[in-house]
Amino acid sequence: MIVEVYSRDINEFGNLLQRIGSEITSGAVPEGLIPAELWKRSESTVASLQNLADRIMKAMLVLKPEKAPIIEKKHEAISGSLNAFKEVLSRKTEDPTGSIRLALEHLRKSVAEGSEFLRLAKDVEGHPSEVISEILKLKEVYAAKDYLSALPVPEAVLARFSVLRKRFENLRSQTSNLGKALEDVRTQMDIVEEEINKFRPLPTETEKKRKGGEEDKRP
Repeated sequence: MIVEVYSRDINEFGNLLQRIGSEITSGAVPEGLIPAELWKRSESTVASLQNLADRIMKAMLVLKPEKAPIIEKKHEAISGSLNAFKEVLSRKTEDPTGSIRLALEHLRKSVAEGSEFLRLAKDVEGHPSEVISEILKLKEVYAAKDYLSALPVPEAVLARFSVLRKRFENLRSQTSNLGKALEDVRTQMDIVEEEINKFRPLPTETEKKRKGGEEDKRP
């Protein structure tokens, strides 16, 4: 399900980018247009683009967690441009035309950033993490188990299930090994911490003199 929703969000995101590019950023600024009117015209589209970007980012983090830094960076870039567009149009100004032009520059930048974000999203769609893909496949099989168990299935389907079962066993083994490795790391950390706690700082010169004086006073 997550893959189907993700694919639909990507298509809708691309359509919105085209709409913004053709209907808002490429047209001439009508004479007398004020920032509040431009925001009223574009608010719904910009909000939809931001919501889609948020959803797509969350899906990408699930499908390709190892690319989290670049995913978050690309998302931050488009969000920053959209927020700048809104901020310019909401501030008070004595030069409405100048404010609109500046806002449109931010919006054009958001379209450019959005295109980069879209390319990354499509790349993740075509090349998700192998482990995550297997988990999603197994989840789909589990969701359909009641339906499939009530029907006779072809040999090809049973063969596919056999392959999935082996992959599931491999995945279980990998996660088990990972758990053991983490437990070993925690054990080693406890040992190192215990050894560190045995160390004490050397006495300072003042402490040495005080201790020596106390010993001299003893009868």
